[in-house]
Amino acid sequence: MKKLGLYIHIPFCKRKCNYCDFYSMCHEISLENDYIEALCTHIMAESHLYNDCEFDTVYLGGGTPSMLSVESVKKLFLCIKSNLYIARDAEITIEANPGTLDREKLLAYREAGINRLSMGLQSTSNSVLERLGRVHTLASFEQSFSLARECGFDNISIDVMYGLPEQKIEDFIKTLDHVCDFSPEHISAYCLKIEEGTPFGRVRDTLVLPNEDEEYDMYMALCQALEAKGYHQYEISNFAKEGYQSRHNMKYWLSHGYVGFGPSAHSFVDGERYYYPRDIEGYIRQATAKNVARLIDETESECQMSKMDEYVMLRLRLRNGVDLAEFERLFGIGFFDAYKGAGVFLNSGHASMKKGCYRLTPSGFFVSNYICTELFMS
Repeated sequence: MKKLGLYIHIPFCKRKCNYCDFYSMCHEISLENDYIEALCTHIMAESHLYNDCEFDTVYLGGGTPSMLSVESVKKLFLCIKSNLYIARDAEITIEANPGTLDREKLLAYREAGINRLSMGLQSTSNSVLERLGRVHTLASFEQSFSLARECGFDNISIDVMYGLPEQKIEDFIKTLDHVCDFSPEHISAYCLKIEEGTPFGRVRDTLVLPNEDEEYDMYMALCQALEAKGYHQYEISNFAKEGYQSRHNMKYWLSHGYVGFGPSAHSFVDGERYYYPRDIEGYIRQATAKNVARLIDETESECQMSKMDEYVMLRLRLRNGVDLAEFERLFGIGFFDAYKGAGVFLNSGHASMKKGCYRLTPSGFFVSNYICTELFMS
């Protein structure tokens, strides 16, 4: 039986963060009701396509999925489990922002089978949180985290950010130390990117941002601090205690299959990539008519080199890197023959060889985009 991941996009937020470029909008209960109905109609209409599939990961992302009412969560999961085969040991994640959680919601999540929370903290400084446009404080995060533990969640991921306006390395280390005090099972750490069209993008020239050397120091401090606290780095931005890697996100990096539902959701099934437009009204109309139009990802080239480059790019995000034997079996050419510049990064210390795998070191992770560009041009 084919194993797939399931992604459901929930595009509602209490307020848009100043840095966020994901497809989302302010929450309205009437729109939520229409959207959940559309999602369920869409899932039911396409369920026959996956009769021979087992979904062993489910991920509700956004937006802020924890904005959904208890009734919407129950209705959505009843639909999912009635129409798709969800593995008994599936990893089922919901993204949740502090300040949007309460005991009733958390217990409803547990009843629905959700067994993993991804909580967006970003910083332990209230002034930084306000600058980012977050709707919570450190105190509300602590309350939400404690409540989640009380309700039985033993697999919690915390998101933090670095490279923030006016942030110093001391501030970031303080956040890391405080996060580790909570002892979550998983930590994701992302460098701020200023995206066009966001509030930060519109005032980019007024922001006092760390320079590249300061960002590098923050990243290296991140890797060293979390390793010392027992968090294994398994991907550029992700760290986990033993046995708590994100199974769903690993599907993306290993090019395993996944199915998405909702506006802006992407899918990768049987070698084909497609997505749905960032248009919730259009999605609701089309789902109601049981005719949701898929858009093929035009960036996906059919040539072997494109697939080879994509394979390398994704594998180099992972701590284990590129397995040279698997690479040659898949593409019929040796890795160092295909990428003649790869040895340069071994000599510079940005990459290493271990157990037959070419992999990036932490300093290599920091400049991974540059390394991939150089490899693909070599």
